[in-house]
Amino acid sequence: MTGALLPTIGGKTPGFGLRIRLDGPRTLPIADFNCRCGRAEGATGEAEVIALVGRFESHTQRECPIAEVREAAALRSAARERTAAKSNRKK
Repeated sequence: MTGALLPTIGGKTPGFGLRIRLDGPRTLPIADFNCRCGRAEGATGEAEVIALVGRFESHTQRECPIAEVREAAALRSAARERTAAKSNRKK
């Protein structure tokens, strides 16, 4: 599914990155992402949004042809690992 088929989160010019929206506990989540290389996807529903987040991380870490995008994804991943390690030490 392409991002063009779904409503865009963030207005007419949302920029690049991943956007997830959940308006309430009884609403369907919606997500979309745009990459600087031109790839764009969107999803609605819990399972589809979770899969989209995985595809976004996979694309930005390994598949994107732009080195700056891959570097930023590596920094985000390292920050998540440090945060997880810190919370494990506090337990």
